[in-house]
Amino acid sequence: MGATTARATPLDTSTADVVIRPRAALVRSTALSIGFSAVPIAVAVVWVAVPNGPWLVVSAVVALFTVGVLAVFLRLRSSFVAVDPGRVAIRGVLSARRSFSRTQVHELVLAITHGPTVDRTSRELVAFDAAGDTLFRMRGEVWGDDGIDRLVDALDVRTIRLARPMSTREFTRRWPGIRAWYEQPRAYVLVGGVTALAVGGLLVAEAVGLARR
Repeated sequence: MGATTARATPLDTSTADVVIRPRAALVRSTALSIGFSAVPIAVAVVWVAVPNGPWLVVSAVVALFTVGVLAVFLRLRSSFVAVDPGRVAIRGVLSARRSFSRTQVHELVLAITHGPTVDRTSRELVAFDAAGDTLFRMRGEVWGDDGIDRLVDALDVRTIRLARPMSTREFTRRWPGIRAWYEQPRAYVLVGGVTALAVGGLLVAEAVGLARR
């Protein structure tokens, strides 16, 4: 994300001209996935681990994973983009809350992106300041196409609409500054390392438990 200047007084979303929140369907499906998939799997993993010995270790890992999932869900529910006559305030799902002057928004780029295949596309909106630095990026799959259109209308600045769909990789290669922290290579390395350590710890605990039987 580009560098922005935070304001000490947060923007009041109750009086903002425009407030955009994540799609209700996304919040609802996330809640259902947690309730009917993640929770039963976590309970089953701990239940299976109890007779084998290392259930405390397994429970600790499951508890940490559960806390992380719930934190992301609560963050999703409380995320917003708000615009008033003087400022823009953003509370992202996986990014810190920030606020900047509305006059800093110099240009918008509206694109249609897709993953490895072109079957599933998503609209993306990126805002830049006068120096070309990224102010924020919004994905239609999170905020909804209607939310993106409302924000474009509210900001009312020059908007470049890319007619040709492009892959997400091509999009981020064209504007490298739009990558979020979790899209950086070091973030993948960190997540992979933590996952490897967690799996390795569970395997060691399982081996120790079997050896004591």
